[in-house]
Amino acid sequence: MPALAPIALLLFMAAALCVLPARAAGPTLALDGIADEDFWRDAQVFDDFHVTDPYTLATPTHATVARLAALPEGLAVSFVCEQPAATPRVRPRAGRDTQGNADRINFAVDFDGDGRLAYNFMVTLGNAIGDEVISNESRYNPDWDGVWQHAVHDDGERWSVELLIPWSVAAMRGEESSERRIAVYFDRVIAARGERSATPSASFTRPRFVSEFTPILVASHRAKSLFSVVPYASAQHDLVGNASHTRAGVDLYWKPSSHFQLNAAIHPDFGQVEADDLVVNFDAIEVFFSDKRPFFTENQGIFEVETPGNGRLLYTRRIGAGRDDGQGTSDIDAALKLTGSAGGFDYGTLAALESDHADDLGRAFLVQRLVRGIGRLTLGYTGTWVDRPFLDRRAQVHGIDAVWRPDPRWLVSGQVLASAIDSAGSERDGRGAWLRASYSPGARWQHALELTHFDRNLDFNDAGYQRRGDYNELEWNTTLLLGDFPQQDWRRSVTWEIEPQLRYNDRGDRLPPELEIASTVALRNGGIWNTELAHTWRGFDDLISRGNGLVLQESRFKGAYSAYESPRLRRWQFLAGLWVGQEGNHGHAAQPELALRYFPRDNLDLHLQFVPTWSQDWLIWRQDSLFASYRSRRQSLNFDLNWFPGARHELRLKTQWLGIEAHSPQPYRIGEGGRLVESRDEVDAFTSNSFGVQLRYRYEFAAQRELYLVYARGGDEQMRYDALSVRDRDGLGGLFGDILDLRDAEQVLMKLRWAF
Repeated sequence: MPALAPIALLLFMAAALCVLPARAAGPTLALDGIADEDFWRDAQVFDDFHVTDPYTLATPTHATVARLAALPEGLAVSFVCEQPAATPRVRPRAGRDTQGNADRINFAVDFDGDGRLAYNFMVTLGNAIGDEVISNESRYNPDWDGVWQHAVHDDGERWSVELLIPWSVAAMRGEESSERRIAVYFDRVIAARGERSATPSASFTRPRFVSEFTPILVASHRAKSLFSVVPYASAQHDLVGNASHTRAGVDLYWKPSSHFQLNAAIHPDFGQVEADDLVVNFDAIEVFFSDKRPFFTENQGIFEVETPGNGRLLYTRRIGAGRDDGQGTSDIDAALKLTGSAGGFDYGTLAALESDHADDLGRAFLVQRLVRGIGRLTLGYTGTWVDRPFLDRRAQVHGIDAVWRPDPRWLVSGQVLASAIDSAGSERDGRGAWLRASYSPGARWQHALELTHFDRNLDFNDAGYQRRGDYNELEWNTTLLLGDFPQQDWRRSVTWEIEPQLRYNDRGDRLPPELEIASTVALRNGGIWNTELAHTWRGFDDLISRGNGLVLQESRFKGAYSAYESPRLRRWQFLAGLWVGQEGNHGHAAQPELALRYFPRDNLDLHLQFVPTWSQDWLIWRQDSLFASYRSRRQSLNFDLNWFPGARHELRLKTQWLGIEAHSPQPYRIGEGGRLVESRDEVDAFTSNSFGVQLRYRYEFAAQRELYLVYARGGDEQMRYDALSVRDRDGLGGLFGDILDLRDAEQVLMKLRWAF
């Protein structure tokens, strides 16, 4: 695209807006954090809060009163949180959706009142916000950023919050009557005590959450028709290749009613301002990353269909991912998304076309989702189709899912799956199914049974994320909560969890059975102490060799982990932990963990995390049937700085380093019965050095109007050494000293995004 194209596009979109109808006037509610308008006297009141984290259902330390009123502009919500000066206030500033320790409130609403999908809105005492889509009862997705308003007020003995959630913030079914049935949830966190209280007494740590929200009736108001144009333009200079690039695109949002929304995008915003975590993956299973691109986060909840093992039928990071010819990443020419409801069905359609599809280099994606509620049963269908012409591959996947809620104690969900892959003229059909039944007889006990069957040909990775196929699993989970400790006891609650797993592949080979035992102790001072134990028994690992044969894994102590996370201690907070276990069949490994967070001021925090690992037997695959066991030292060091110098300013620094030194290799080959036997292959020692840094400034003019300035640099280097030369190196200290020489990529970026 020519260099002037981004500016021309911005001018064109601004001119086009001149012919659009004027947008409706803003809300009449004067948001100041104080619920003193006349309509609050007639609002619905919610004050029956109980402690839900830890899940003791006790009376909260301090009272909270929430109110809700349905206005023509949207849902108005207020909180009044009692908090005397004797209870410290924790009010750090933070970026949007940042998970941290702070006094805060949450309001969640299911606009259709059927327990399928909810939207959560968080406000902290430090005036930070977060918003998430909640699907599958309790799975939070923070990638969505809604447009809503809030205000906070603190008068010393209490603090209060007002929120205005526009009716246009989410798709919902149309209402012909004068009232709408919704379901709501309110909670409040006292950070200094690590206490969460809520009404109703629901918790996302339990199998049923969204379906436990309080159903209420509110006045039905028709959402105003909305049409929004969000163009963006970015300019990037590559300091390594001394080349400049410009990019521009536009997102369109049209919502003529509450039950229909269309999103379209031309050259969608790729969100280059978000840095993924640094990962060096030696595992056979792909690493999962979240997606922050605006087009793929808006109204995405209906497509959130999970399978066991964190799988999903739609993984939007596939769209615009690495090209099938291995030459960089793919651009997206256009994408379209339709969501809404009609005839008793909720529906969603997503289509995307990558660049150069006509030249057999880009891919095409189509996704369809239908959902229908029938009493206490919810049925859904998901279909995906992907065309990959460079690989001469077409993939179809179909899934039918169901959720049944017979009574408050039970939640039963499941899915049947089918895939059809046509690759270079060869057709392969796969099948799968899973079933999960959760039973909660009371506050103390929870039980869950999960059955999974994926045959060897099931493959939904073209559009989705699948950790593996060829898999059969029986898993049981029991959780016990003890919370009736006296006031003088240092413990507030203790949670025990036990989870045995029995697994086979589809050929009948037993994979290593596993037993996990975990406990969580919530301390009365607000700290958390977590402990986990895991043991596996003799079985075959059928993934580690990447298809070159089964590897017999002997019984081993997989690991023990214990960590203490402190409450906020004046300006400090820390986590200290230790993991000890086995990474091979013989020696042991140890991995301490230390994380420190320092708050010099409420608008500035620094976070340092240091995780070293020492291993006597780090077993990794090298090629075909060849493995090597290394003595290794690995270190991970992360440093983050977050500064909010003004209400609209945000400065973030994120640095990550991962160094690996693997020496004294012992080669192995797969022998009879899958046993690893020592071999005479020559295997070199190696080092791996990875470093990444991102400095990002963001200025927010208004909602969806923002400027980013970003500097990013990163690189990695892997080197092999013979046994003699590796002894002459400086070890991990030398690797850390070389990080300034790692410069595979270095760039500066400016991006402007402006909603009309």
